[in-house]
Amino acid sequence: MFAHGVTEATLDPFHGYKNAIDDQLQDAVAVLDAFHVVKLGTAAVDEVRRRVQQAIHGHRGRKTDPLYRIRDILRAGAERLTERQQIRLETAFDADPRHVEV
Repeated sequence: MFAHGVTEATLDPFHGYKNAIDDQLQDAVAVLDAFHVVKLGTAAVDEVRRRVQQAIHGHRGRKTDPLYRIRDILRAGAERLTERQQIRLETAFDADPRHVEV
């Protein structure tokens, strides 16, 4: 049976897939693919940004709100940020010490 040679199984974060791997491929290690890891990470950052925005201002982000203005920059890798984007991040975080949580 092919299952005996499987050492790793790539899956997306749906819990049912993890259960299936545990049931059928007991010796395999379940791992997430890079796409889903990045997707989960950016979703977590967005969730924190929204929560902090709501806690500070009591409303959803508006185009003039510092955290809302950097939402796309937060999804980019630090190594890819331009000098202008780095300045925009610093400006947003300096606007309120509570922004640093993001």
